[in-house]
Amino acid sequence: MELQDIISMQESHKWLSWKALPEGTYLAVMPNLVPKDWDIKGINKTLIENRVMNFDISKIESVIRKRTGKMELIGPPFELFEEEKRKYIHLQATPLQVRFSVDITILKSDYQLSKADILFLLAEKSVVYGINYDIIEEILSKEVYGREFIIAIATPPVMGADAIITETISIDPDVKPFLDESGNADYKKWGNIRQVKEGDIICTRVPPTPGIPGTSVYGQPLSPSPGEDFALPIGSNTKVIDNETKLVASINGFLYRNGRDICVGNVYIIQGDVDFKTGNIEYSGDVLVKGNVNEGFSVIADGNISVDGFVEAAHIESRKGSVFLKGSVFGLNKTTIIAEKNITAQSIQDSYIKAGKNLIVSNQIRGCKIETENLEMPRIAHIISSSVAFKGRVKCGTIGGKTESMNEFIFVENEREQLKEELQQLNEMLQKLSKAISILQQRLSVPDMPNSAVAEQRKLFISQLHTCNYNKEQLEKKRKNLLRLIEVMPDKDGLIVIRRLSPILKLTLYGTTKEYKQELVDLKISWRNGMAKMEPI
Repeated sequence: MELQDIISMQESHKWLSWKALPEGTYLAVMPNLVPKDWDIKGINKTLIENRVMNFDISKIESVIRKRTGKMELIGPPFELFEEEKRKYIHLQATPLQVRFSVDITILKSDYQLSKADILFLLAEKSVVYGINYDIIEEILSKEVYGREFIIAIATPPVMGADAIITETISIDPDVKPFLDESGNADYKKWGNIRQVKEGDIICTRVPPTPGIPGTSVYGQPLSPSPGEDFALPIGSNTKVIDNETKLVASINGFLYRNGRDICVGNVYIIQGDVDFKTGNIEYSGDVLVKGNVNEGFSVIADGNISVDGFVEAAHIESRKGSVFLKGSVFGLNKTTIIAEKNITAQSIQDSYIKAGKNLIVSNQIRGCKIETENLEMPRIAHIISSSVAFKGRVKCGTIGGKTESMNEFIFVENEREQLKEELQQLNEMLQKLSKAISILQQRLSVPDMPNSAVAEQRKLFISQLHTCNYNKEQLEKKRKNLLRLIEVMPDKDGLIVIRRLSPILKLTLYGTTKEYKQELVDLKISWRNGMAKMEPI
């Protein structure tokens, strides 16, 4: 039987002659008629369009290339896919996977599925990679119908590695070196200062990698996401060399951070007191005062401020760094000390203190108003007749003195406002998702035209609708959790740790105020189940 009777070959393939015999299928190639631009993919497509299931395309290609003009066996007799089976089979292919199921009603029919049937449907969808033949065999042998299986899966791409920034020198974020009277840095005095020389490598950068491509079920490459790139943290007095892989110092000096940037800096020195001889000090870098800061004067700097002497009724402010006070502070209710980062001191009296990060006092705080994230004092230190508004933790020695005094600690929480902002963003996302779902539902409500392109578009809409509904469900769960957190703030253990408590401590946590008037030792105060809880340590 001539296969041309059952296979409708394109005009461009008439140089192929097919013949079916009981022992197999034969192919002859007319050598003089073979076009120069013949394409095996086109022949493969034509055979699939004619529902041929069991052809060996590699043997067909071999016969074509030999061009003997004789009939050559290319395989067993061709089998054709029975179109009536299609209504029982569901096969959905995406670049990442193929989902497959068989209606259980096929068991009541006269049709019997074969491995060739399934492989034909995969070939029809151009699926050539990641096919799980074991699952296909199991489905057919055990007639596991009425369930969906993944019978082909892609190899996903491997995301590229991010760029790696490695600091070759440990950098202290706060402390700066002091200079002697000759203007030379005394690095021996402060062992944690990281000195560098011009040309020293501060940090290195390993560039990101492009990632490893994957392979789709169609045998096509899946492009990976390249790793994220990060620039070297170039700051003042540093430079980048070797194709942006090294950051080096451009001067001799010491290292410090300015946000993410790493800088090499120096210090402005006042050899004596800040008084009428110097006037008020305002400087863009770091400041070292070797004497006192006298009444009525101010020291303002963008960097760190260090004072060797005492501070009396003065204004000290570090806009971007920390303040280090070696002597006592006699505030006279006129002193303000402000730092974006830390304030370190021996004793502070009758002053307003504001530290962006940590207030560290080794001896005594008396009659002060304090705003800080964390307050740190040793067990032997005292805090007397002061108010502390804090955002993080308080660790102190003795609260109160021999006579009754009022101390007030206020936990300044901003978590609730952050949660409310997150809730607002989440609500906006839910509104957008609801709008997208409505649009997709409207598109799907329009009756389909008998057109394959329209059918594929409908499948895409259904997939997008499923994704939108899933995302909406997850966001609604997150919204419910946020509402609960806003209503009852989460537990916080050890907000305040105290060596000894003397009356009176007035404590405000999350808007709830409580007074402690009894003598207590070695305790901590936490927030649990919506209330302040005191317990021994």
